[in-house]
Amino acid sequence: MNDRWAIALQDIPASSLRFVSGITDLETDHLSSRAVRDSRGEFSGVFSEGERLVLFRDRLGARNIYYAIHQNQVFVSPDLAWVGESIGADANWDLITHDYLQFQLPFDDQTFFAGVRKVLPGEFVRIDAMGSFVRESYWAIEFNERPFRAEDLTDLIRDAVEFRLAIIAERPFTAYLSGGLDSSAMTLLARPSECFSGFYEEEGYSEMNYIDAVLKEADSAMKHTPVQIAKESFQTLLPQLAEILPDPCAGLGVIPQVIVAKEAAARGYRFAFTGEGGDEEFLGYNWNTMVLAMAAAARGLLRDRYMVRYEPMVEKVLRDGLATFTGGLLARGDDVLYATERVLEMWDRSQPVENNIHRINLTLGLPAILTLDEQVGRYTGVAPVSPLIDHRIVEYACSIRPSERAPIPKHMMREALKGILPEKVRTRYEKMGFPVPYTSWEWPSIDRVLASVAQRDRISFDAAKHTTMDRSTWALYSIGAWCLRYLDRPAT
Repeated sequence: MNDRWAIALQDIPASSLRFVSGITDLETDHLSSRAVRDSRGEFSGVFSEGERLVLFRDRLGARNIYYAIHQNQVFVSPDLAWVGESIGADANWDLITHDYLQFQLPFDDQTFFAGVRKVLPGEFVRIDAMGSFVRESYWAIEFNERPFRAEDLTDLIRDAVEFRLAIIAERPFTAYLSGGLDSSAMTLLARPSECFSGFYEEEGYSEMNYIDAVLKEADSAMKHTPVQIAKESFQTLLPQLAEILPDPCAGLGVIPQVIVAKEAAARGYRFAFTGEGGDEEFLGYNWNTMVLAMAAAARGLLRDRYMVRYEPMVEKVLRDGLATFTGGLLARGDDVLYATERVLEMWDRSQPVENNIHRINLTLGLPAILTLDEQVGRYTGVAPVSPLIDHRIVEYACSIRPSERAPIPKHMMREALKGILPEKVRTRYEKMGFPVPYTSWEWPSIDRVLASVAQRDRISFDAAKHTTMDRSTWALYSIGAWCLRYLDRPAT
């Protein structure tokens, strides 16, 4: 299926373009604004509507679509690299040196390619024959104060899995099982014939005790394939980083994801269930817990007799102080002031702390992670399937009163999964994720790639401090790899 279009602006009124991709109930022949609003799933696409092209993307951002208006043409595609190379785009240095270096996450519709934009989650972009475009949100996060009922969430999770299984139908699918709450639940509910787990030989990086507990709970016919993430396989793929992520985001875990996905692809699978979304929707990140604990401590001061008449100070901490603290926590680079200013722009001082954390998780962190998953899927041929980002689940989680959402990390999720997950997994509290034992490995390619960054005189850094692939080095390496691939590629 063709998913790349270069359309002359004057031809837009006569266009009959219709395209949708993803795991969705949208039908290509019946695309319209109303159909998108009424849809469900993980998707992006484009259709003609009168005198305009309309680009759209699912509510949480599981699938991307990019566009650029250049020399009386509009370029549209889920393939960002194709759009960027089609218009000969330079690097978007403002984005790279600010938001990317400080967060390694995108804040808006910009990309690493100057002049190439992406449709934001839950958005229409309408482009006319004059080259003008209008953005319109068709979905937004809404908060409420309803009581939590675990059985309601359980039903929503089961239904989200069954909905996606029905769309996949008879096509081969698997699941990625990490041993955490989210991937374990999706594996047990989707019931694939085979699941895959990445593992390291290095001590302290194994999740096999939790994975074994899930496998014992699963149907005995389910096959489990562990995939070793070795230094050699990791570093063999590292030069392909810019191909995998033409718009860099997130961290080192992308390479292990590719290694596991390639093994699944080699065995004939084309879809893989993931647990993405659980941390963002159910406030499971460590930084979420820290901010919520500080908010609880501040509220507790209102009952302290020594704080009598100092209520305005406590309210100021809850309104402004925790927003500033969050900016510092989320900062990955050295410019904490800039990072804090960006978070303050997102923070609604009229809303409880819980609502603000939820919004940051869902509009900043989650789309970046889903983009990474999507790009791994495009690179390997195994499309991610993420039931937990079903908009009905997200709407439910945000509708619960703040005090009931996360008295402990992922409280609602834990309650909803009683009887589904083994207790050893359901009640685990340490969070491993998919870390890389980078301090145990050598990184021979760092110097060359970082030297290419330094030669551009755009970013000032001390190369002597970057001898191993930690988070700050990864950011610089990603920039260098991207520049070498897209700026220095010989003309053909």
